[in-house]
Amino acid sequence: MTRYLCTAVHTDTAFARRAVEEIIEEPRRAVATSPGVDLGCVLKHALAARRRQVRRDVILSVLLLVVLVAAGPTAGLSLLLGVLVAWVIVAVDSLAVHYGVVARQLKRENFDHTRAPQPLSAENRRRVQEIERRDRGNVVVFSSYAPFIGYGQEMSTWSFPLNTERPVEGKRVRPFTVHDLNDHLRLRIGELKLPGVNIEDLLLVNGQDLLYGVDDRTRGELLPDTAGPPREKVTDPLMRDLREDGRGRARPYLAIRVTGWSGELVSTLFLRFALLSDRRMLFVEGSSALLAPVREQYRIADRLLSTPTLRQWWSLVGRAGVRAGVLMFSAPFSVAAGVFSPFFEFRKQRRQAREIRHRSFNYGASFSIRDAASDQRYYRYFQQLDRELYAKTVEHRVLDALVEFLENHDIDSSELVQRQTTIYNTGLYAGGNVTLNGSAVGVGGSIARVFQRGQSGGGGARAAQSAPAPVPPAPAAPRGR
Repeated sequence: MTRYLCTAVHTDTAFARRAVEEIIEEPRRAVATSPGVDLGCVLKHALAARRRQVRRDVILSVLLLVVLVAAGPTAGLSLLLGVLVAWVIVAVDSLAVHYGVVARQLKRENFDHTRAPQPLSAENRRRVQEIERRDRGNVVVFSSYAPFIGYGQEMSTWSFPLNTERPVEGKRVRPFTVHDLNDHLRLRIGELKLPGVNIEDLLLVNGQDLLYGVDDRTRGELLPDTAGPPREKVTDPLMRDLREDGRGRARPYLAIRVTGWSGELVSTLFLRFALLSDRRMLFVEGSSALLAPVREQYRIADRLLSTPTLRQWWSLVGRAGVRAGVLMFSAPFSVAAGVFSPFFEFRKQRRQAREIRHRSFNYGASFSIRDAASDQRYYRYFQQLDRELYAKTVEHRVLDALVEFLENHDIDSSELVQRQTTIYNTGLYAGGNVTLNGSAVGVGGSIARVFQRGQSGGGGARAAQSAPAPVPPAPAAPRGR
């Protein structure tokens, strides 16, 4: 996955620009996590790609200036010659990218993440090291409505309350805490034999709540300096206290992540528990997110030879000819933006400082490089099946462990067991008082479960031989959920 994202920043100019502008050049904002990706390596390649792209744009700008100065009675001929020269420049740059960088550094047999090109400036080197450290924390600070930035599309959500006062006949309920339940589920899920299982406690908080929406202790740990970025890690005692409260704006989740297909498929289940009404009611919430495979165009490293064949050479040269004219005329604007970038950066920092004083600045991450590279398709039939395998296996184990926990504490679990059986047999159950999102179905019940399937079933599976099956799009979550 790291190789594919490095390929993306070298072959996609807009992708590299966005990675630099929205991650490296945002020192006050949080960094979205990238499961299974060496983010520092990708950003180093993004900086190298931007340097090469800037050099190309400068050359094309000079060429355009020469063409305009030389324009006279033969302006049409000068313009034609200029476009032909631009074609050569863009073609040489494209060949250098594909066979000087991608084929030599980013193929399976020669990729080494420790040999990524180092940033030229000390400031960029320091910034990349800081981002690498912040990418390995236990805090997710998001900026938009959906909290699971960096973990892909939200595929389904479910939640239900459980009465914890009804004991097994002839016994008394043994009291418990949410920490006991959290530890039990962590232990039981850890026994799964799925490849790439990772279980961790994550604190999720909106970046706009850090200045006024959280308590002083949480703010002190997350944002010790309002002029700087949020911290990437909080202490275990704070995590436990926030889990015990369960109703604050900063909320701990148990994140169960299963990574397959060398990082191309990442399924994550976020679980949260809250004891309500003086511990008489347990509220359970689950949200499933999916990181789908990256776009086909970013997999080109797997198809390149060490040197191009005649057909591949002509293909790259032909595409360069299509882009040459547009790149030549847009290059001056790109160069001008680079020249004035210190001024724009100064204005941006002043605006952000003003928003911090007015308590309106959002510290949350708004861009995830892994999310941005994801496609809406599966490229292998087995990827779609494995996504179902990961999600269903984890969620079944969660429900089994929940029943087991209730029984260990002498709490009547008969209703939950009955509904759990219905879920396993049919894939969907709903009764009274349920909240169910992530499906076209909207009904009530005490517990709900949805297994979303890919849109291509039956005949669609046969069609997958000629076209990849689409990943089911995540429905828009209703406001005020």
